[in-house]
Amino acid sequence: MNSLIDSISKDHRRGAAEIVENIAELYIAITKIGQKEPEAADQLFSRGVKILARSQPTMAPVLNFLNRVCLIRMRLGDNWKELTRAIKDLHEKGKSQIDAMLARIEELPRVDGVLMTFSNSSTAAQIIIACQNLNYPSKVICSEGRPVMEGLVMARRLTTGGVPVTVYTDAALMSKIDEVDAVWVGGDSLSHDGLVNKVGSRALAMLAKAHDIPFISLMSSYKLMSPSLYPFFRYLPQNPREIASDDADDLDVINEYYEQIPLNMIDYIFTEKGLSKPEELLEDIREEVVCDAFRQLVLDN
Repeated sequence: MNSLIDSISKDHRRGAAEIVENIAELYIAITKIGQKEPEAADQLFSRGVKILARSQPTMAPVLNFLNRVCLIRMRLGDNWKELTRAIKDLHEKGKSQIDAMLARIEELPRVDGVLMTFSNSSTAAQIIIACQNLNYPSKVICSEGRPVMEGLVMARRLTTGGVPVTVYTDAALMSKIDEVDAVWVGGDSLSHDGLVNKVGSRALAMLAKAHDIPFISLMSSYKLMSPSLYPFFRYLPQNPREIASDDADDLDVINEYYEQIPLNMIDYIFTEKGLSKPEELLEDIREEVVCDAFRQLVLDN
C-alpha cells in the first residue's frame, strides 16, 4: 500500500479523474485492511492523505476526495466496515458524473471538422470517443505533452477508441490553431480565479479567442474548487532535469506542469449538468467543510 501511495503521488501522466479513481480504490483497500489490522490501516490512512494532497495540490478532485474521506472517518471513527461502504458510495458518486456527461454529449456543439485537444484527460477522451460514435469529428490533433509526454497517452487512448489522430510537437500545435474548428481540453480545477490545466493551455485559449474558435473545457463538477480549499492549492515546481538533464546545474531551468486560464478566455464548461458559461457554473461553488484532521495532515510539517 505504501508503494501504491508513492506511485500515485508521482503520477503526472494521467488526468485528475484517473488519479482519483486510484485513490478511491486505495482507500477502499485500506478500510478493508482496517477490519483486520486497524493500527496498520490507521497509519496508511493518514500517510495517504498527507502525501497525496501535498503531491497533487492543483487537482481539485484529489483535495475534495481526501477531505471528504477525512470527514467520513471523523464521523464513523474506527468502524472500518462502514468506512468501506461510505467510501465506495463516495467513489460511485464521482463515477456517475462521468456517465451523466456521456448521456448529454448531444448538448455539445457538433464539430464536423478538426478538433484540437491538449495534454491527457480521461474525461475528455471518453467524450471525444463518444462523439466519434456520432460520426464526428473528422480528425483530432494533439501534441506530445512535454516533458512527461502525457499527450501521447491521450493520442493512444483516442486512437484505440477509433478516433483519427495526428500528433504534433507542443510548439507546432500552437501554429495549427487556424486549421481547427474547436479546442476541447480537460481541467484539473475550476475556481473564481480560473481554470487550471497543463502549461500551454492558456496560450491555446488566447489563440482560439483571437481566431474566434470555441474553447471548451470538459470536466465534472467534482473539479470545482471551494474557496475553503484554497489554502491547500498550490503549484509545485518540477524537476528541471526533465527539461535539461545535462545543463540543469548551469542554467536557470523552470519546469512547470500547470497554469491558470482566465475565465474570460473560456467559452463553455461541459459538466454532468450540461453546457454552461464559466460564470454560471461558478454559482454552484459552495464553501466546503474542511476536516481538522485533513488540515493538520496537509498543512503541518
